[in-house]
Amino acid sequence: MEKPRWGFVDIIVVYLGITAISTAAAVVALFTGIGLERDPIRLFIFLFGVQFAATVLFVYLDAVVFRKSTWSNLGLRRVGWQAFANYGLKGGVLLVIMVALMGYVLQYFQPDLEMQEIEQVLRTAQRLPDIIALVFAGTVLAPVAEELFYRGMVYPVFRKHLGPAWGAIIAGLVFGLAHFDLWRGLPLAVGGAILCYMYEKSGSILVPMVAHGLWNGTMFAIILLGTCLGIG
Repeated sequence: MEKPRWGFVDIIVVYLGITAISTAAAVVALFTGIGLERDPIRLFIFLFGVQFAATVLFVYLDAVVFRKSTWSNLGLRRVGWQAFANYGLKGGVLLVIMVALMGYVLQYFQPDLEMQEIEQVLRTAQRLPDIIALVFAGTVLAPVAEELFYRGMVYPVFRKHLGPAWGAIIAGLVFGLAHFDLWRGLPLAVGGAILCYMYEKSGSILVPMVAHGLWNGTMFAIILLGTCLGIG
């Protein structure tokens, strides 16, 4: 893995840029009378799309344009199907199992834990196009954007200063904390560290993207099944 041409300042700038654009989009959607304020589900989908676009844009502007790097330096490299099978699919299944087990332990200590926003929105969605859009956002857009930033941009900087093991642990912790969910922070941090390991072993963030999509997709399937059966 090549040493990154960007550093901690770049990470902060990109994160603040994403936050600023997402906040501005929320203000526009809520206070300009375009109608999204009356439809929470479509508002969520709109803001999710804005955050995805902002993430890709700011990572590109900072790493590729300003730092004269390449998409390959960010981990977007082609790898063989064996890497996808061993680390993307098998690793994704292991990731789902580990995070699910930690989730059950978490429920034991915090049984009244509130649902995440995406789960609340998904459980209330009634229109099929909305459900499809939410599933697409969670299983495709979120893995692409989060892997591009947290594994493609954040992890290499920590790896450069701390080595692969501690770099993965700290980058995973950053990933967990960035979700602003105190109780779910630990499972998310463990998941983030595992995704860093997948990137390290495969050499491509396309592999953890697949595992991340499988992780989110499994959680979505459980939520939708539970909603159909009247569970939860």
